Amino acid sequence: MFCAVDIVTGFLGSGKTTLLKHILEHGLGQKRVAVIVNEIGEIGIDGRAIECMNVEKMIELTSGCICCSVNTQFALALQSIMDTVNPNLIIIETTGLADPVRLADEVHAAGFRVDAIITVVDAANILQHFRASSVTKRQVAMADFIVLNKIDLVDDRHRRRVERRLRWHNRRALILPTQFGAAPHDILFGTSAAIHRERLRAREQARRDLAAQSSDDHLGDDGIAAFTYESRRPLDRHRFERFLKKLPSSVYRAKGIVRFDESSPFASLFNYTCGRFDFEWYRIPDGSLDRFVNQGIFIGKNIHAIRQQILEKLAQCEKEEIGT
Repeated sequence: MFCAVDIVTGFLGSGKTTLLKHILEHGLGQKRVAVIVNEIGEIGIDGRAIECMNVEKMIELTSGCICCSVNTQFALALQSIMDTVNPNLIIIETTGLADPVRLADEVHAAGFRVDAIITVVDAANILQHFRASSVTKRQVAMADFIVLNKIDLVDDRHRRRVERRLRWHNRRALILPTQFGAAPHDILFGTSAAIHRERLRAREQARRDLAAQSSDDHLGDDGIAAFTYESRRPLDRHRFERFLKKLPSSVYRAKGIVRFDESSPFASLFNYTCGRFDFEWYRIPDGSLDRFVNQGIFIGKNIHAIRQQILEKLAQCEKEEIGT
């Protein structure tokens, strides 16, 4: 049975998970959909945001980008999906630092066809992302679709400037301006074989255009690294919000799950991108309240130089234990 594979990529905090949530909430017709979510760190955050949606099977791959350090795990995940649910469509959400060229090669090596590469772009920060990481250029250059997300955060002049820059890197992709990841799923997914053949030729041309560039741009090559935080103590929300507001500009992305009230069955998924952040309620599974652990991942330029400082600030956000 034929199964298409769509790759959703884009730099840190561009809105990949938000797009995926929108697609899954609004359905993909009668398609049986499986999802693979890749995380940079050892903890899985994005998978919690899309669990219990219209998905036949979801697999989280942590501890590295699919396209290099966990490729064996990736091949096993694809085979497990086909053996258990036999879907019509597999959607892969990459890390923010994944090289789509390498990943497409891994998909083909596993015996699948890449239906489309969908690159999500943060309209407010993409110009900064181009300067911060060379892999961003590859994500844009190899895209079949560019979801220009968060257009509500920029004016028309800035948007036109961004679109010109995107066109400079990729002349063939369809650019879909949107906000909150609300892109049309009927355009992004389920393309015909004829359209696929045209895209394949264009994608191969883009691959040749990139051949003169180094293909080794990846996590660490731009000085971008990550570290994780864990604690059992609930956090003070006001202190935690102040902490997020004061994060240095070298922190590009932070996300995690924290609890502000240890007696509540709800925790909060937090998302931080380039100075902006928000929270989303998350119900802690029954029986897990006593074992709940705050978890977060922080990603940025030379971030290990300020790792201890950030951890100390997080410790100051923790509530004191009763009786201490």
